[in-house]
Formats: sequence, structure tokens, C-alpha cells
Amino acid sequence: MSASAKQASDRAFMRQAIRLARSGTGATYPNPCVGAVVVSRGEVVGKARSDVTGGPHAEVRALNQAGTRAREATLYVTLEPCSHRGRTPPCVDAILAAGISRVLVGVEDPAPHVAGAGVARLRKAGVEVEVGLLGEQVRELHAHYLHHVATGRPFVTLKLATSIDGRIATAAGDSKWITGEPARRSAHRLRALHHAVAVGAQTVIADDPRLDVRLARGRDPLPVVFDSRLRVASAGRPFNLLRAGVLFLHTPRASKRARLALERSGAEGLELPADADGRIDIEAAVERLGARELRSIMVEGGGQLLGSFVRAGAWQELWHYRAPLILGEGRPGFAGLSWPTVAEAPRLRALRQQRLGEDTLTVYAPG
Repeated sequence: MSASAKQASDRAFMRQAIRLARSGTGATYPNPCVGAVVVSRGEVVGKARSDVTGGPHAEVRALNQAGTRAREATLYVTLEPCSHRGRTPPCVDAILAAGISRVLVGVEDPAPHVAGAGVARLRKAGVEVEVGLLGEQVRELHAHYLHHVATGRPFVTLKLATSIDGRIATAAGDSKWITGEPARRSAHRLRALHHAVAVGAQTVIADDPRLDVRLARGRDPLPVVFDSRLRVASAGRPFNLLRAGVLFLHTPRASKRARLALERSGAEGLELPADADGRIDIEAAVERLGARELRSIMVEGGGQLLGSFVRAGAWQELWHYRAPLILGEGRPGFAGLSWPTVAEAPRLRALRQQRLGEDTLTVYAPG
């Protein structure tokens, strides 16, 4: 096989590993969902993605599937194999025991307990190792995990659905439905890709959302409510999110009565400092959520909460679903923001765009 043909073949098998990993993204938190493919003489003899946390890693599952055909075979894996014992034995041990002769890794794992140690052990044992195949695609695949490991903070995705004039609701508060079903299905898939999903107290009071994954397949993220005074708990209504398994962030302004009501509901409360306006300090919230090993969080609204994240510069991607509607004097997608001049306003960088029925999705990153 020529060098160019070999490179093309390697890329094709790594793309298979990427697709496997992407199919399980969100289901293995807090671990990343890794993809692994075992190839012997040009034939795939084993392939797998990571199991749920505590279960076998992708490499082990793929090797078990390959059996004796793994000897002298090539392993393609999106993330560096671990060499430490955690909830499961080291993947490097399984790779060496299987007799793999060549390993192609998408990206090194920057976690302190890995950080090149897996690659080093394999090379020391005489295994041929290459790192960086389709690296850009793999870094995008594992963006949530890599960002959290590098910064200690969750990868933050802002999501909003607006009319073409940037409104998330009419002046009377009606917002159902601005976008069509294809866009709503996409938004539910996006929820399933995140470790947590957040809304503000006003959104809970106005819309009573469930924040689960209904229109797509995937695991429900952890619901997080930004509620500086615990208005939801003290409202005396049976909200969907006033239950066990939901995290409420609040400030010292929350009354004792509201705290007791939250405790009775079974939901968890986490006190955070307030900003100059008396709202939850976004920087403190992101730090504390990261410390709880939340890899990613999707912020759904409302406009005040989205505006707070933009003002703090505490976000990595913005998913904007735009419908061909004009709502006029409605509620803005980003509230509480103002800049004296156009030049001072943050300019974003479009990453990709797609049509979803009559609507348009554009994904942005900070400029």
C-alpha cells in the first residue's frame, strides 16, 4: 500500500471511531465518550464506544470484540488510552495483552493522571504510536471534556430561539412556538449532549419547563435553576423543577422561608455570591459548577440569564435558532446589555449554519 493510500485508510478508520464516540456523547458523563476501532489486514474486527461511567472503556470493549484477531492489529482511538487504575483497569494493559502493534490516537488526554503517560507506556513496550490523526475533528468531538480539564470550568453553550428581530417572546410573554418542530428536535438533541441545562427563575415561573430530553434520544441533563431569591420555591406552586434531582443556585438574599420550602421539595440549594445588581455572580457560578465535575452546561434562558453570561464573557458556543417571524415589541434574547457604540459590542464568529425546516440554526463562537 502506498503512503497516500495508507494515510487515506487511517483517516477513514479514525472517522469511524469519531462517529462511534459522537453517538454516545452525553451518555458517559463525567467521563468522555471515546470511540475505538480495531483493524486487522484492512478489516474492522472490533469497534466500540465508551460504556457508562464505571463500565469498560471503548478500547477494552473493542479489543474484547476482536478477540485473538487483535494480535498485530492496529487500534484507532479518539482519546489517549489511560495507564492508571481508576474505576476500571488501565486500558494500556489491555492493549499490550491483546498484542496490538500500532495505535493511532486522535488527541492526548490532558488530565493530570494521563497527560501522555499512556502513549509513553505503549511506546516503551515497543508499540508504534501516532498522535494527532484528525486532531481538529477529535478536539471538537471532545470539546466539553478538554475544556473542563484545561480550565476547571464547564463548557458553556448558550441556546436561544428567536424571531428574525431577535425576540424570544411577544410583549405579552407568549413564546410557543417560535420555531418549528425540526428546530425543537435539534434543541432536544443539544440538551442530551450536555451534562447540565440551566434556566432562570422567571423562565420557570412563566413556562414551567421540564428540561428533559423528549424529542430526541439521549440522557436527561441535570437541571440547574438560577434563582437569586428562591422565588420558585416560595411561590407555593408545584413546578416541574421543584423536586429532587434539580440544583437551585441562589444568593444570601434568599429568605429562610424560601430555603425551607426548597429543602422540603427535595431539590438541592447552592448559595453563591451576588453581583452588583443582586443577581447570582456568573463567574462564581461557573467556577462552582466546574468544581462539581460538571463538564458542560447548556444555558437556555431567559433573556436576562443569557445576557448575564454574555456580559461575563462566560461562554464557548452560542446556538441561535432563528424563525422567519417578526414579533416587534417583544422580549429580547439578551436582556440587560448595552454598549455605547457598535465598535464596543462583542462581534461573534460563525462556525456553521444549517436549515431546519423553515428555521435557520447558526452556531457561533466568541470573536
